[in-house]
Amino acid sequence: MNHPQAIAVMTEIFHTDSHVHFGSIHEFCKELAEYSKQHHLTLYVTSLSMYLENERIGYQWINGEWTKTEVPPAKVIYNRIHSRKTELTSLFERLIQKLEDEHVLMFNHRFLHKWEVHECLMNHPYLHPYLPKTELFTKKQMLDDFLEQFPVVFIKPIYGSQGRHILRIEKTEGEFRLDYSTFMKDMMQQYPSTSALFAVLKERIKVASIIQQGIALQTMEGRPVDFRLSCHRIHDSEWRVTSAIARVAQQEQFVANLARGGEIVSIDAVLRQWYEQNRAFQQKMLLKEIALEAASVLANEADGLYGEFGIDLAIDQENKPWIIEVNTKPSKQTDMAMSNRLIRPSAKAIIDYCLSLIEQKE
Repeated sequence: MNHPQAIAVMTEIFHTDSHVHFGSIHEFCKELAEYSKQHHLTLYVTSLSMYLENERIGYQWINGEWTKTEVPPAKVIYNRIHSRKTELTSLFERLIQKLEDEHVLMFNHRFLHKWEVHECLMNHPYLHPYLPKTELFTKKQMLDDFLEQFPVVFIKPIYGSQGRHILRIEKTEGEFRLDYSTFMKDMMQQYPSTSALFAVLKERIKVASIIQQGIALQTMEGRPVDFRLSCHRIHDSEWRVTSAIARVAQQEQFVANLARGGEIVSIDAVLRQWYEQNRAFQQKMLLKEIALEAASVLANEADGLYGEFGIDLAIDQENKPWIIEVNTKPSKQTDMAMSNRLIRPSAKAIIDYCLSLIEQKE
């Protein structure tokens, strides 16, 4: 019997009384399923433990609901496991081994941490002008050096996401002001010296972190703005920007992540407010060019296979673009807000990439 080609989406599965839910990518999975049907592909959703127990059982979108059913073997797996911890378990190691043994491809291989991303991008001189000075934060001397060079410095956990647990240090007249991006009572404190500040940081920072040059971002009504560009792999080495949005930070917040109350605005509206038409277009093209270059570099440098990245960029007050961060498993909330289509370009791009991987194998 000739089975249709199958694609598996691997993620966390939540059960309510009568339904099954795939967390933040629930709607996205429906779009993937609908678009797969148009290409005569079988798409099913599974979890790490479920796949290891029995890769022939999965959830399929049938008659408007997710149904647990028997499925053909997957040719390609799209990794949307949201927990970094899960990817460090022996279960995940077992999965990698099983896929190798059975010649099943998986993309979005694993989370890449901030320092790893920075090192990959630093290998390419073309990207140097757009990378803020960044080091792995290990000693007080670094804090002194950075605060001598820059009026604002950030400390970020290398495994952090959604703008959480970021520390912002600002040098003011003879004092150092420390801000937190988490909603804690002691949101801001001041210290008379880098020694006093470092003592507190040593207490506060429990995980590997980077120290990074702060960028004076362009603002809208005094609120910092950054840009999220979703990049998808079309086939071998060709990448495309499938969506580009601007995120405006909440008043008094220094990160624009949606999880921290940031607001999504059209990228064109923001650039047209800052520049005349021609310049706005040029800046948008430059942001796209930098994002695609970064995606392509990471896909080549990192181990494993990657099919999508969310590239966060910003423009400073001198009109210079910067790469702020790269997300290996970008949120599906951002492009949803700006898309009124039934199936987003990013969903189509994922399935198109799966198809190209299947064709390559045959």
